Amino acid sequence: MLPSLFSRTDALAELGRQTLDVGGRLVGFVAIFLCLAAVLSLLRRRGIISRPLAGLLRWLTGLALLWLLRNTLPDAPAERAGTALAVAGLAMTFLAACQAVDYLFYKLIPARSPGKPGRHILQDLLKFCALALIVGWGLRQLTDIQLGSLLTSSAILTAVIGLSMQDTIGSLFSGLLLQVEKPFQEGDWIRAGDVEGKVTEVSWRYTKVVTLDNNEVLLPNNAVAKDRLVNYDRPASHLRQILHVPAPLDTPPVKVKSAIQTALSRAEGVLKTPAPVARLHEIQADRVVYAAVFYIAAFNGRLAAADAVLSAVWYQFLERGIEIPAPTRRVVMDTPDPDRSRPEGLAALADVELLSGMTDADMDMLARASVVRQFAPGQLIMATGEAGSTMSFILSGKVAIVIGGTEVAQLSPGQIFGEMALLTGEPRQADVRAVEATRCLEVDREGFRMVLARHPEIIDRVRAIFAARAAANRSAAAPEAVDEATNLFARFCKLFL
Repeated sequence: MLPSLFSRTDALAELGRQTLDVGGRLVGFVAIFLCLAAVLSLLRRRGIISRPLAGLLRWLTGLALLWLLRNTLPDAPAERAGTALAVAGLAMTFLAACQAVDYLFYKLIPARSPGKPGRHILQDLLKFCALALIVGWGLRQLTDIQLGSLLTSSAILTAVIGLSMQDTIGSLFSGLLLQVEKPFQEGDWIRAGDVEGKVTEVSWRYTKVVTLDNNEVLLPNNAVAKDRLVNYDRPASHLRQILHVPAPLDTPPVKVKSAIQTALSRAEGVLKTPAPVARLHEIQADRVVYAAVFYIAAFNGRLAAADAVLSAVWYQFLERGIEIPAPTRRVVMDTPDPDRSRPEGLAALADVELLSGMTDADMDMLARASVVRQFAPGQLIMATGEAGSTMSFILSGKVAIVIGGTEVAQLSPGQIFGEMALLTGEPRQADVRAVEATRCLEVDREGFRMVLARHPEIIDRVRAIFAARAAANRSAAAPEAVDEATNLFARFCKLFL
């Protein structure tokens, strides 16, 4: 009996020693793991390493410590704790795999906030695949369950679940396709169906969009994939806008387009490049409709830009005496007065050498198709390098031609300026500034084309103007002046003939 008692005592003592040994090793493992986790957390907070990298290193360290613990345990305790250690190893492997996926996307995809990678469907899909592989391998190693037979036996259940979740599964796959094809990304302004807004997140089932009314709309991914999708930020973030402006029928297009062009150049939010333009859009029974075409930097600036442009147009119309037509017709009963309908500046056109020989009727038609503009002393009329499709006849006053900061000539009533840009389509070559109070009659390319159709002899005068201008610019090289005049005349013929 005594030997049996002694053997039991020895067994209990051995068990106690093994328990203390395993407990000490386990406590040491946990202490080392916590210390390393604290160090990694400190490095992450100081910005030395990212959050995903800190998590990856933490769980890789845990796997290494777990492997050391298992290989240093005696055989008997290691066998008894084998299942628990295997489950812990599988859990750490899955966590390490998740952190590795996060770290990969942190490097490949810009973060929405410091240290936090953006949500991505492929990111979640890779984590799910890692979980499925680890669970399948664990079931096979720990319980000897074959996943193939398990999936085969549940085929009917899988079919039932698939049919009942068609829309959800469709949204999942549509979301995956949206992430792979990337028709838009977070921060883009889009229109899907009848919803316009800014994309804030693409999840497994929904695309989250915040509208201009600051409402969040959840669009199912399968609906986004099926509907017509417009991305306002691609291929470029600037957007073309068109606003229609009505004007009276009897106001010359050159006058209205000049007012709209000035308004576009001054309106806040309108991009300088591409350059804004004014176009005659439509002639209706009681009005002429013009299109103000301009570009803005971003989609959410549409309303502010439209407000700035329309306000500037209103003030320009007021300043130039252009009346915005009312939606109803007006019946005016009055005795016609020939002198009252006579266009302003008609008499001064007779002194213009380029137009000599024109009849009073043709002069009257040209004046009606032009606009009279007034400039104060010192006011800049035209600037070097700007695009122009108009030229001006000086009715009264005087203007100075300035090239490179040097005044090269002064023009008086009966002379013209800006004709080179109108006749050739080239940018302005000089600054034109009013020397004193000046009135000019401005005519555009269409008005001048109308004059050419009635008086072809003006073409020879245009050729002479080119020759004189080229000779003045290159007085030291007469042959080159002739070549330049020929080139200029060729451009003129291309535009007008």
